[in-house]
Amino acid sequence: MSRYPTGVTVVTAYHDGKAYGITANSFASVSLKPPLVLWSIAKSADRADIFLAAKSYAICFLGKAQADIARFCAENDGLPDGQWSENRHGFPVIDGAGAVLACRQHAVYPGGDHDIILGEVMGISVKEDAGALTFHRSRYGQLD
Repeated sequence: MSRYPTGVTVVTAYHDGKAYGITANSFASVSLKPPLVLWSIAKSADRADIFLAAKSYAICFLGKAQADIARFCAENDGLPDGQWSENRHGFPVIDGAGAVLACRQHAVYPGGDHDIILGEVMGISVKEDAGALTFHRSRYGQLD
């Protein structure tokens, strides 16, 4: 699967008053009416229970200069200090992300060693000049 280039997201949510994030490149658009998206999380992930229980969350499309944030959220359960804030929907979000989708959990499906989380998009914000962070062959790249 490393031969397939993808964008990079950080999914964020609050749990017991703490902001959590997890890096995910398993994102896809599913439906326009209603607006549905999906992402998947390994059942063995240390934060799986947090995100499976989250009734609402944000999906942040990382900008081209945010590889450090992707690495941080892949290795740590919290969000990097000084690089996130709360959006108008009350979700923690990555500052400077190319786009942010405010979602509510719609369904969860088993997918082998992962769970597939289907979310309904409640709101979108876009930063036009962020570019895109990509992931291909286990390396980060950039698109304008």
